[in-house]
Amino acid sequence: MAHYNFRKDLNDGEQGELIVIEQLKKLGGTLLEQNKDNRYDAIIERNSKKVKYEIKTDVYCNSMKDSGNMFIETECRGKQSGINVTQADWFVYYYLHLDEMWYIKVEDLLDLIRENLNTIRFHENGGDIGSRTKGWLINRNKFLEHFIVLDAKTNKRLIKVKKGENGKVDYDRLMNMLNKND
Repeated sequence: MAHYNFRKDLNDGEQGELIVIEQLKKLGGTLLEQNKDNRYDAIIERNSKKVKYEIKTDVYCNSMKDSGNMFIETECRGKQSGINVTQADWFVYYYLHLDEMWYIKVEDLLDLIRENLNTIRFHENGGDIGSRTKGWLINRNKFLEHFIVLDAKTNKRLIKVKKGENGKVDYDRLMNMLNKND
């Protein structure tokens, strides 16, 4: 989100949900349900299996302005929210201006957070004024290998190259990824 205004952010989020749902449909899924509470955003059926998705949209990041972080909400307006209450199977983070969709199973995202409490940062002052939104800031580059990243326009898997500590490309990882895609 980017406006820090609940109504504008909600509208952006709902538009992002529709874009992700369309992508999932193009990948062979059928939309069974869209949901407007904190349990999940959509149920998609694919290969006779019903899967719940939690979908977040980021309109702030672009090629000129990107903190490199993904914000995983845990609390808003004094109530548990986001990753703490979702019943979704998959978590999708859609970066509108980067044309990327980052997929991770909710269970894997929770494990990633639990296993890295000493390296990820907890942010306690996010969201619009008065929302008291809290959550985890996960560095996308550092934890890239935990996600499936798709191009939002082509639905093709992106080969994202993790950069090392000095900002240089990790060529060993790149070669391993290229060899897996042969």
